[in-house]
Amino acid sequence: MKKADFDGSPSGRLVPTERSQWAFVPNPLPPTDIDLAALADPIARAAQALGELNGIGRTLPDPYLLIRPLQAQEALTSSSMEGTYTTLSDLLLVEAGAGEQNRAPDTREVLNYRRALAAAIESLGEFPLSLRTLCEAHRQLLGGVVRQRGATVRAGEFKQHQNFIGAYEIENARFVPPPRDQTIICMSDLEKFIHRDDRNGLPLLVDAALIHYQFETIHPFADGNGRVGRMLITLHLFAAKIIRQPILYLSPMLERRKDEYIDRMYEVSRNGNWLGWIRFFLEMVTLSCHAAISTADRLLSVQRGYRERLQRAGRSANLLGIVDLLFRSPVLSIPQIAEHLGVTYRAAQLNVDTLLSANVLQEFVGTSNPKFFAAREILNVISGVDNNDA
Repeated sequence: MKKADFDGSPSGRLVPTERSQWAFVPNPLPPTDIDLAALADPIARAAQALGELNGIGRTLPDPYLLIRPLQAQEALTSSSMEGTYTTLSDLLLVEAGAGEQNRAPDTREVLNYRRALAAAIESLGEFPLSLRTLCEAHRQLLGGVVRQRGATVRAGEFKQHQNFIGAYEIENARFVPPPRDQTIICMSDLEKFIHRDDRNGLPLLVDAALIHYQFETIHPFADGNGRVGRMLITLHLFAAKIIRQPILYLSPMLERRKDEYIDRMYEVSRNGNWLGWIRFFLEMVTLSCHAAISTADRLLSVQRGYRERLQRAGRSANLLGIVDLLFRSPVLSIPQIAEHLGVTYRAAQLNVDTLLSANVLQEFVGTSNPKFFAAREILNVISGVDNNDA
């Protein structure tokens, strides 16, 4: 890290660290010089988009119609931003129980992300958003798939050694976050900021931008900081009741502008450009809301199409029950369907045959004992594929 780039930064201070290098320690939140008047328009646009998204959420017969597909998108894109790749099909096959032990490590890690995110959201019903929430999410994210990336990674624990970003050697790093002793202090300060009573007029959406920057700049874990930090956006917005359901995820939009995303935060640390970062963050919120609304519309269209096909096929309560289940779990086996409906294997098989004939389900080639079936139109929506072209 070039010391001269951060000397005199209004956003933090430099401290010495290992191998005669310097680390950046961000100042406690909030910054004192945010011009809220300059942010009035992007705040208003983001708030309007959030209102529209919340309105869509209220009209859904089952919010999981949208929550589960959006969480799958988030797990795939947030992980791919950190170099962890899998396909949607592999992710959902493993989630459905199709030979998880034989799947690639990256697939298990992406599945861990999905499970960690869902568990963290559920925990907010019992405990406030806290360092405990983030450490538990990190433990689930990296549990069993820990990799060595220049430091000893302990799932669920803050880093034991100095980490750095943008190089294999600290001397060539683009950015060096706080050392361990300062990390603990910084994270404690961040938790206090999240829980503070005196908001001093800061809008909650601006809070979300500040909190995400602070977490990523502290980089408290030896690995997984990007993914946990992006989870934190949704967790904060949901805990603060900005979103009524956990239906807003920024990673798919951030992935498209990954370099700008990283550079905007870097410029806050380097020269205090808070306005540039917050405007960018609010734009990502606005665009992500619009994308989620579009996804909801497409999923509802798929649901209507399924029901129309089943109407022609002589719909039954069991068939409609399977359709509803597919939006939560688009990949299923006959035993899972039988268990969900409380019917025999043979009865479930007959229902699956009807769904295959109606083009609601397709068999996953290469699966057996049991065979797995997929709702391809739902998978296409999650993947961003136009069903008219599929």
